[in-house]
Amino acid sequence: MTDSPSPELFIKIMKRIRKEERILLFKKITFLSVILVGSVVAFVPAIKMLIEESESSGFIYFVSLLFSDFEIVKTYWQNFTLTILETLPTVGVALCLAVLLTFLQSVKSLSKNIKNVSNINHLAIN
Repeated sequence: MTDSPSPELFIKIMKRIRKEERILLFKKITFLSVILVGSVVAFVPAIKMLIEESESSGFIYFVSLLFSDFEIVKTYWQNFTLTILETLPTVGVALCLAVLLTFLQSVKSLSKNIKNVSNINHLAIN
């Protein structure tokens, strides 16, 4: 004589799986929200650093030459290009891009997980 599992067992197992999936999704959403807020907060110092590096290296002054005296830039465009590349604040630019990339990736992942939460709620077993 074989004992077969009760029909309620399947429903209990499925409810538990759905509950665990919901908990996991809410943990992901919380984690991604923290990353999103952190990247927004980190963007302010990154921009400040970029501005300070641009001013200290003279990058801003060389770029402003494009608008104030374009004829000189046109005449000495090769030297001007090398000067711009030498004074480019690479650390500040890299930091700003990294923070921006983190922000965009967290927004993408957060929206995907929020969509998944709404899908799981529709699939709930009563």
